[in-house]
Amino acid sequence: MLDTRVTTRRRYLPSLVAALSLSLAAWAAAGVAGPGQAQAQAQVQARAGDPHRYLGTWNYDQPVRESLRNIAVISCPDASTSCHPIPPLHVPQVGDVVFSEGAGGAITGRTDQGCTWTFAARPTSLELDPPSQNCFNRVIGSAYTITKWSVTVSGNRAREVIEAVSHQPNGDYEFRLDKGSRTRVTGGAWAQARKLFPGTWRYDASDPQTRVNLLTTRYTDPDGQVRTVQTPQQGLVTFASGHRNVMRARTENGCDWTLTARGNTAKLDPAVQTCRTALGTTTLTFWTVASDGGRQASVMAGVDERGGNFVLSVGSLTKR
Repeated sequence: MLDTRVTTRRRYLPSLVAALSLSLAAWAAAGVAGPGQAQAQAQVQARAGDPHRYLGTWNYDQPVRESLRNIAVISCPDASTSCHPIPPLHVPQVGDVVFSEGAGGAITGRTDQGCTWTFAARPTSLELDPPSQNCFNRVIGSAYTITKWSVTVSGNRAREVIEAVSHQPNGDYEFRLDKGSRTRVTGGAWAQARKLFPGTWRYDASDPQTRVNLLTTRYTDPDGQVRTVQTPQQGLVTFASGHRNVMRARTENGCDWTLTARGNTAKLDPAVQTCRTALGTTTLTFWTVASDGGRQASVMAGVDERGGNFVLSVGSLTKR
């Protein structure tokens, strides 16, 4: 980011004193900042940074487990007494964030999972401000507190680092995203989507250790007890291009769903959709998919035919 500090040099020759005085008087009369004020304003702007470079919609790039690009690591800190030690859990990050101008020069960031955060533009980065903010994530059904979220931008590419605390029923866990990578959504995003999504996709083998394609469903029994069931997510999903930026997805249970696709990311649209099957009515309340044309990463949530609330937090598919 360019530093727009203003430096002025003058030679205070006797013959120029009168002219300089008249100039300063003219600035004051017109309500325009003089050299000293202009310099101060430029310094404030330089410290604050340019917020406009961050505005817009930004998609996470395709997650890559091998390099940890867009892979969050969730673990129980060694010194913690509030959580149960677990092997580090690697969770792909998919979806978008929309940065927009807020009140008083602040930047507001809203994610596709429904959380809103506030930022301040610094000289070289966008920083979470205040540095500790909390949100209850309606998709995964738990709260988390972000203590650091730093974004740097170069053209239409962005890098980000996130540090957070995931609040779970069995304790607080550390959440770290050290290699976040995003691309700004531009005018050609729909053309890109038509190359990346259409075709038939198969869910990869489920893995309970990594939680890949592990569907977690919570049922409330008549006595009020909550019962949790985990089942492999299996089967095929066929995507086809619709009108403009609409993508149609057909699942193996015969349901058709519509998503809005821009760039490498498609999101359920409208946000709540239902389908009647032989077993009853199933509802999707969230579905975001990232695709590179050969692999898909997804997050899905909804209500099944028996009234259970389900979430697939680590969806993984391969094109047939």
